[in-house]
Amino acid sequence: MAGMLYYPFANAPRSVLQRAILYWDNLATVVAPGWEARLSAWMREVQDAGLYRPLEANRAFGPYALHEIEGELERVLRRIPTDDLLPPTAPPSGEFSTLHVEKLHGSVVDELLQRQLVYPHPDSPSRLVAAPALLNVVVSLIAGRIAAEHNDRSGCTGPEGLRPYTDHEVAHRLGTEPLSDYDVTACWHVDVGSLLPVPSSDIRINDLVRFREEYDDERQRLMFAIDEMLHRLKQAGRHPQDAISLVEKELSEALTDVRAAAQGRKLNLVARPLAVTVAIGAAGIGAIAEPALAVPMGVLSSLVVNIATGRIRRAGNDSRKLADFKYLHRVKEAVGGAA
Repeated sequence: MAGMLYYPFANAPRSVLQRAILYWDNLATVVAPGWEARLSAWMREVQDAGLYRPLEANRAFGPYALHEIEGELERVLRRIPTDDLLPPTAPPSGEFSTLHVEKLHGSVVDELLQRQLVYPHPDSPSRLVAAPALLNVVVSLIAGRIAAEHNDRSGCTGPEGLRPYTDHEVAHRLGTEPLSDYDVTACWHVDVGSLLPVPSSDIRINDLVRFREEYDDERQRLMFAIDEMLHRLKQAGRHPQDAISLVEKELSEALTDVRAAAQGRKLNLVARPLAVTVAIGAAGIGAIAEPALAVPMGVLSSLVVNIATGRIRRAGNDSRKLADFKYLHRVKEAVGGAA
């Protein structure tokens, strides 16, 4: 099964960690050399459980040269007011608004320096000071390309597959919204929060890991059912209700089993908003009658999966590629960290 690729920071917030542990095969983040010393206590627990997958430049990916991302970078930057792209005049006290140079190709660093969108951090030559908007742009592009490359090699549901996942709506939007003079395709925006419930209160990471290990079959069954629904939505050239109807029984039974297991462990699970963007293949574009269509879908009358239509740009510069499933976690927490 696929892993969760959290961005734009190397440390994921606790609410994201809960979902990663309960449902995804592992949690990946993009890191720079020396990342071990910068892991939060929660992230370290995930690492100790063998569920963390650090993606380091020159090991797990490129990094990407300017010519590989220049077109997309330029188009995205044009959408952002110039004042929002300017770096803060004084370096931030923590690691917010900093970008590790080791994640970037030298050509990209040179371009950002030449545009005066970044400057070297006076106390750390390995970091660049940048505006949050620029940080979101750069890391969103990197995360999308890493996921696309891994999924091209092994499939997005394979053991090396990755699903981009963020709790920053701006970062999600910058990585998905259509751009002028750029290939786009139709998509569904699907609210799957009710299908992937999370603990209603704080719970120790180790307790979630034990629950995951004891009920791994139930967890995998639920994720496979959701994946089946998303793949059918992506490929179907008909009304989305038809795609859901084909998997609703399996989905409902899998979710019931997970909830029963949680109840047996006195673990109270509640629905929290979680949206996933699903690009639609060429055969399915005819399923979208109008751009603003919003369709509430019932799953065996016990749950509601809300679906709306939209447009998404294709992954990278290859017009033959469709963007992967991309998740937006709508419960945000403040987490210190650098991109």
